[in-house]
Amino acid sequence: MQHISETQVDQFQAVLLSSLEELRLGMTDILMRSSHTSHNLAAKQLQKISADDLLELALKIEMPSISHKISAMRNIDAALNNIQIGMYGLCADCEEEIDTKRLNSDATTQRCLNCENRYQKQKYNNYKL
Repeated sequence: MQHISETQVDQFQAVLLSSLEELRLGMTDILMRSSHTSHNLAAKQLQKISADDLLELALKIEMPSISHKISAMRNIDAALNNIQIGMYGLCADCEEEIDTKRLNSDATTQRCLNCENRYQKQKYNNYKL
């Protein structure tokens, strides 16, 4: 498996930040269309705040139609934090390198294929209880 270069990490970071901005715009649009004044105010705040504060504000907004966007923001935030601490591209479970094909497919991927399969199997078994 090929080690991720600094250039690739920079490219993944750019993709993640771009995705975060798309989520911001999508959330802003949903909130602006809401009839609730508080949602309109939140939309105006979303437009002004930094990427670092975006997730914190989004978590305070209770609106089912944006819950999938908040989930995606959490994944992006985790990946960006991994970049900052130098752990991006390493599996959260076993710390082996994640295949770059998986990262190219989803830059927020946190697990190698083996650990992801184990995680999904365990998650499925927990649902069966």
